[in-house]
Amino acid sequence: MPLSVRRHRNCRELTLIDNLKNKLKSAVNFPSPPAVAQQIIELASNPDIDVVKVASAITKDPGLTAKVLRVANSPLYSKRRKSENLRQALVVLGLNAATTLALSFSLVGTYKGVKSNGIDYTRYWRRTILCASAARAFAAFKNLDAVEDVFLAGLLQDIAVIAIDRVEPDFYATLPKNATHAALMAHEVERLGMDHAAIGAWLLKHWKLADWLCATVAASHAPVDINSDSTSIMAGRCVALGSECVDLLLASVNSTDPTALSAHAAQWLGMGSNALCETMTQIVAEIPEIERLFDTTLLDTDACTAMVEQARELLMLRNLQAIEQVSTLQQSADYFQTRAAEFEDKHRRDPLTGLYNRGFLDQVLENEFQGATAGGWPLSIIFVDLDRFKEINDTYGHPTGDLVLAATAKLILAVVRDTDCVARYGGEEFMIILPGVEMKDAQIVCERLLKRLRSTRHALGAGELTVTASLGLATHSARTPFRSVTQLIDAADRSVYIAKKAGRDRMICQDASAWAHSA
Repeated sequence: MPLSVRRHRNCRELTLIDNLKNKLKSAVNFPSPPAVAQQIIELASNPDIDVVKVASAITKDPGLTAKVLRVANSPLYSKRRKSENLRQALVVLGLNAATTLALSFSLVGTYKGVKSNGIDYTRYWRRTILCASAARAFAAFKNLDAVEDVFLAGLLQDIAVIAIDRVEPDFYATLPKNATHAALMAHEVERLGMDHAAIGAWLLKHWKLADWLCATVAASHAPVDINSDSTSIMAGRCVALGSECVDLLLASVNSTDPTALSAHAAQWLGMGSNALCETMTQIVAEIPEIERLFDTTLLDTDACTAMVEQARELLMLRNLQAIEQVSTLQQSADYFQTRAAEFEDKHRRDPLTGLYNRGFLDQVLENEFQGATAGGWPLSIIFVDLDRFKEINDTYGHPTGDLVLAATAKLILAVVRDTDCVARYGGEEFMIILPGVEMKDAQIVCERLLKRLRSTRHALGAGELTVTASLGLATHSARTPFRSVTQLIDAADRSVYIAKKAGRDRMICQDASAWAHSA
């Protein structure tokens, strides 16, 4: 092609792209993310994201709350106990995963009902949800830190198809309704000089979505930078592979040829043919649950299973070998990320006992109090004050006192849950935060701790020493709420004082009504 012709074509394509972007910026028939989704987007970009703010955003949409609870209790995510409320669901899923899933549901709910003359949106959403599910499975295979982020990227990788169709209703009119994904891309490249992945990345950036998400969508159709293991490139590979996998599942059995898919799985993820078939089997097995979560119909699992089995046989006949790629760059990134997390955690810890320090305790307590107040769940705190500890230091010396403090910290950790927070409050004082625990259950924890302390013998050279404690318990609940964290702490502190006066080695408890009366 002559240079002058190429330049003219490039200029024409740039003009088309600019016009398209201008229409998208001012479009009224292609809505931006809804208010709840916008708030979740802002939370997701905040490194100090906490359960209170996430719960507050999600509860503004009752339907969204119900979906998050359904996800937490689904076989795909539930690991231990049933989630009875949103806070428990957020704990089960983890804040980042819950935030990403909530955003996924909110965005799908917004655009799922869009109608078109140029695109078969039933087929579009069926393929999109399947791609997201497949991408998530491949991300799990690679042990990526946030597989739900990849799920969201899979859902949004083709969002620009909707965008183009809404502002240019005739853009896809010449294509058949059942046009393949590859046919859509070829049509876009012919008309615009680029496919919808690049436009989608621009659109998500315009919506102020996270940079990693924009980069992942941009890389989702052509993850060619094979030697790079950045988060966006690796996520883009999972999305691209999920897209190819779904295209294979959507094809007829007679058209099944997994050769290209297997080659890309090995090249992009270091995935052997056996691992690929196992992952595809997992994807098919999860289809009924994904259909339930998104209230839609996707594929006939029996037909998909037959196709996977055929693909397995073809791959075995070709004797495709597994390719394991271990990247030094990824190992280094994981190493430094681990070291950074260890460094951050170290500065939250008391160096003697290994428990959280006072500064971090204050932050956790404030967040848990706000969450309990907003969510209507109980919050109990326990002050632990060792009895006659000054006499131990004076009699046996401070090194012995330090050993007792460290041993006491281990005893406390042994009687609480992993999700509870235990901190050294100062000197010989400790505090236990029990989120979601009523007073009667917190009293059981107190009795268990008192019994442990009484039965523990601390070795002192030739002798032994038993150390007891006075416990002050205070509970904030919807029925008897405290007005502030300060009042809650004061009530627990006052309870310790009463326990000391009553003879030590015991527990005294107060709720807000008892505290107000004694105050």
